Amino acid sequence: MACTNPFDVLRAKTEDLGPHLLVRASWKDPWLNLVPRADYPQGAGYVRSSFTVGRSEPATDEETWAAIAAIDANTNPQGACNITYNQTYVGLKEDQYKPENFGLMGPLVCQDDLVMYWNSKEFWEKYFQALEKRNRKSVINRLGNIYRQYVPKASANANFAFINGDYATQPAPATVNVTGLQGGNIPTSELTQEMLDSTSIELSEEGADEPNSNGWITQGADGPIFPLYIGQQMSHRLLLNNSELRSDFNNSFQGWGDANPVIKRLGASRIIKNFRHVINRFPARWTTQQVDTTGAQGQGIGYVYGADDGVLKRVPTWQMSTSSTYATKGQVAIVNPSWRNPSLAVYESCEVLNPWVMTEEVLMPMNSAPGMKLKAQNYFGEWVFVTGNDALLGISSCAGIQDPLHKQGRHFAEYRHALKPQFPLFGRMLLFKRCANAFDTVTCS
Repeated sequence: MACTNPFDVLRAKTEDLGPHLLVRASWKDPWLNLVPRADYPQGAGYVRSSFTVGRSEPATDEETWAAIAAIDANTNPQGACNITYNQTYVGLKEDQYKPENFGLMGPLVCQDDLVMYWNSKEFWEKYFQALEKRNRKSVINRLGNIYRQYVPKASANANFAFINGDYATQPAPATVNVTGLQGGNIPTSELTQEMLDSTSIELSEEGADEPNSNGWITQGADGPIFPLYIGQQMSHRLLLNNSELRSDFNNSFQGWGDANPVIKRLGASRIIKNFRHVINRFPARWTTQQVDTTGAQGQGIGYVYGADDGVLKRVPTWQMSTSSTYATKGQVAIVNPSWRNPSLAVYESCEVLNPWVMTEEVLMPMNSAPGMKLKAQNYFGEWVFVTGNDALLGISSCAGIQDPLHKQGRHFAEYRHALKPQFPLFGRMLLFKRCANAFDTVTCS
């Protein structure tokens, strides 16, 4: 295989070109702000343990208390000193977790091309900003997936029973373990407020309603308010699906105009009972249809769906497209049409957020040691521009000296962290069914 050619993404000036470069906005998820961050200690090894001291409670709610009685030679020789001591127990849970890494590589750039092409500095400034967003998105997606892996999950059906999260598998797998939500436990309903009420009760029983310093959980006179990370359509439909609840809110907020939660705009944040809706523009979605991928990674993957095999699989939110409809040079991200299609991406999740679920521990590099001059490293995903043979050799089977003057280069980044489980019971993932669109129509007279 030949060496990689420089990335052809700049524009030669053969006619008058407009002076402005427009940039598409990227959605910022809250995971980086939600998950607390700490350092993974140097020398801690490949496995760490976290310890949680559990509750100590009576095993029965009807313990036997004895009456204090006078001395009786036959029945109570010790008199008032007679007492029975009941054994109590305490315990802890040890959870192990392991660090993981992830690397990213940018396109190959030729220094001489920057001299020849029009407005190349401004182009690369915008391209690099896009690379930084791309880098951050990998970290955000990983935090969200591990959160879903750790916390208990429930399927929107008549049972609506929670299954335990999985934080024993370390590092967490690439795909969220939702096998317990398949088969007879597959979602059959949209999310309902009744299901959220049940979730709120369980969270309060677990102690997840204690307010924290960052304001994610609030505790007022009307009870706890949990943040619910939910898609804008499902957030809007929660009130509309229940006529009695909708009527109650309409009556309560009569005369409030746009402040009425029932008629708030799509995507608006709202508080309904014990949940503050944090809108997720791109919620995680799943399908049970067999999925085949076509095309090389990064070259615009096409998803081909077959028969329903009952196994839940994540539907990618984005596709990198080379289609001339979206890109004349390079590749751009477009929303995956299958992700939008409720007949393919049949299931969707929302999450109850809590910063006590886990802590991200970032590995710190050893940048100096006795007798060694080490190159400074960054394990927090910072892009580093590498030139010369290091940007070429070992990439796509490229061999031999190719760039002695270091005119070619590409960006590299690496991320190394571990996700320490703390109180996974304080969070939740709720999987529900997406109803197909059925639009009301008005017949022209």
